[in-house]
Amino acid sequence: MSTLDRDTGAQGSTSELLRAISNDRALGSALCFAHRHPQESPGFHVQIMDLWRAADEFEVIEAFREAGKSTLSEEFLLLEAAFGNFKYCLIFGETYTKAVQRLSAIKHEVLRNTKLMHLFGDLKGEPWTENRICLRNGTLIEAHGWEEEIRGYKWLDARPDRAYLDDIENKSMVRDTAAVDATWRKLNTELIPAMDKERRKIRVTGTPLSDDCMINRCKASPEWTHASYPICAAPGVTGAEVIDHPQARALWPERYPMAWIRSERDRFASAGLLREFVQEYMLIAASTQGKPFNEESLRYEERAPRAYAPKVVIVDPARTSNKRSSDRTGKVIVSRMGSTVYVHESGAGYLKPDAIIADCFDMAKRHDDAEVAIERNSLDDFLLQPMRSEMLRRGEVLDLRPMLAPSDRSKDEFIMGLQPLFEAGDIILVGGKAKHQILVNEILNYPSGKRDCLNALAYIQRVFGGQAVYREFSEDNITDMAEPSQGDQLALGIYQTDTEVAAVLVAVGGRRITVLHDFVSAHSSADAIRDVWTILRAAYPNRRITTWVPADTHDQAGRNAVMEALRQAQMPAQRGGYIEQSRGCLGDLMRTSMDGVRLLQVDRTARRLLSALSSGYRYRIQSNGRPTGEPEAGVSRTLCIALECLTMAVEQGKATSQLPPDFGSALNANGVPYMSALGKRR
Repeated sequence: MSTLDRDTGAQGSTSELLRAISNDRALGSALCFAHRHPQESPGFHVQIMDLWRAADEFEVIEAFREAGKSTLSEEFLLLEAAFGNFKYCLIFGETYTKAVQRLSAIKHEVLRNTKLMHLFGDLKGEPWTENRICLRNGTLIEAHGWEEEIRGYKWLDARPDRAYLDDIENKSMVRDTAAVDATWRKLNTELIPAMDKERRKIRVTGTPLSDDCMINRCKASPEWTHASYPICAAPGVTGAEVIDHPQARALWPERYPMAWIRSERDRFASAGLLREFVQEYMLIAASTQGKPFNEESLRYEERAPRAYAPKVVIVDPARTSNKRSSDRTGKVIVSRMGSTVYVHESGAGYLKPDAIIADCFDMAKRHDDAEVAIERNSLDDFLLQPMRSEMLRRGEVLDLRPMLAPSDRSKDEFIMGLQPLFEAGDIILVGGKAKHQILVNEILNYPSGKRDCLNALAYIQRVFGGQAVYREFSEDNITDMAEPSQGDQLALGIYQTDTEVAAVLVAVGGRRITVLHDFVSAHSSADAIRDVWTILRAAYPNRRITTWVPADTHDQAGRNAVMEALRQAQMPAQRGGYIEQSRGCLGDLMRTSMDGVRLLQVDRTARRLLSALSSGYRYRIQSNGRPTGEPEAGVSRTLCIALECLTMAVEQGKATSQLPPDFGSALNANGVPYMSALGKRR
């Protein structure tokens, strides 16, 4: 340190003040540069000043954006220069322009700061240029861009003994290992050897831009001292989770209180930039968190293809709706064509149970009576039972599919199952980015921030799992505005489970079967049969309609509610096929065409049956990779059983009517007609 022998006469008090400032540079900063500190300086500013003053050769100081690290650096360097603690200092910025900006701030204080003038006198010396200043005591400060070649630096007889590197890295400099290697090599083979080996000190300030960057390499090196100052901290907690911790404390509460920090974090998150917030304010490099999803992997289309694909509402409900501490209820409405999944709607919110239930009914209705797949973990009594009660109250049936959260993997691993789909472009957001802002933000912010909507989307791995019973069903089996001709026979197939009554009306014309309508009701058997019959009589007032029930139901006539309801409605029930024997009987009709038209056609208004035949009527795949013996229970299975058992009876009736006249016909033990080798009795 230079001599302070200026304490003569009236200058004694000034000399004491200079001595105090020399011993405590944080005090000097507060006294000499108070106009640059509108808020009270926090404790970590004192620590940064002490780090700059320390005897360590190499130090890296990380601090959050706008923490004042550059301001403190300028003030410390100017005080050091005024005291003559170094001879020749280099300031490096990412570019020459940015380095000159640092130097311009120091120039301004040299020329305008009256307190410095009172303490040190006129500091300005010669020469002064755009990128260098020389003080009266012979100290030189010079500004350079990091892109410049670092060779041959010398001031009079002195080599640089101080160097300040201020945010010298940018995104292109951390894009890959080779780029970081170049920066690291330049620091160690150009800058350090260019300095005075006896008196050199290097200080680096900035934030990490990548898991592999110069700052992180300095931190990992035993030669470098490191200090880190994120915007907030909590005892025993690290990472981005600190912000929501109840014991979180702001590092600079006068300027950045916790309320502002959380608000700013939410603002970044709402723009899909949470990674950037965590990087700039919590000092966690983006690649340290991992980047499973990025903007380039997101695909958008204004409209979904016109080909039929049933939609599914997926809901990931939250048990509570406290905005401060609760998760949100996430939802997506999706459909699948081949390997491509289309997301038609998405969102998340803090919803109470009654709002979740109402939303499920609304979404299902708006999307063609879509199946509702809902996570059921710990929610059976909390949500599913009230939902079934609401079905009875409304007289509407939700095609409800409760799902369990995966137990064989964590939530993060479950969400990561989406990565191959995004990378392959197999997930398309219909309607553009603005329509899916919450989902897009969660995708881009992941693994930080909320992930409720994204977790709901992850359930497509289960919703579209399984094996469809009728993989033959296609767009060719769908027709529009089907009307039965006078020669067609109308038949109504009915099947009942504990939760719903389902019916399908078909028109049989020659070898063709056309499904005209489907019905599903949560009412009692008597009410459901009465409602269906009223609708049919109004739609087809003068037509004969036969009614068919599965043989399993017909054989239980005295013990089955639907049989009693049909008897009371004076609708004689015909005996259809057995459920097990009828399963799969629609396949041949779906595949076979006559005059260019498939033998099985379903009107587009029979939306529940279309969804069932497309994918809803399916076998679950077991852990051994094989399908289960029974299709999954639900509205889809109930409807398909009604159609299958009716179709089996119709096909058997056709076969019987086509018997040669000289062959006898008989019934087997199950009542199924067959061609007997025995002639008819005469």
